[in-house]
Amino acid sequence: MLYSKNGSIPKPQTDGTDGWVEVPEPPVAPEGMETVWWDHPGWVVRPIKPAAEEGFVWKWSQSEEQWNKYAIQTDADIVAQENIILESYTGSIVLGGASATIV
Repeated sequence: MLYSKNGSIPKPQTDGTDGWVEVPEPPVAPEGMETVWWDHPGWVVRPIKPAAEEGFVWKWSQSEEQWNKYAIQTDADIVAQENIILESYTGSIVLGGASATIV
């Protein structure tokens, strides 16, 4: 039997403190699938994460039960989206980790 506390990844032993609950053994995932622990609903058998693609990241959506692909935003993308008007601004400005003081 495995034990989990506050949704933690199940382990074979507790540390002796209160709050541990028994959870079932993980199901065996068929080929092309993996078994992962989610605080709720517990063990989930899902497709293996797709291969990495440059400029994108894969994130699992538990509500949709699928991998979703998102474009990675670079600092250049963020700066290109900003329209900054500095006509009467005094203060500090930070863009993608670089900062400057406007006086």
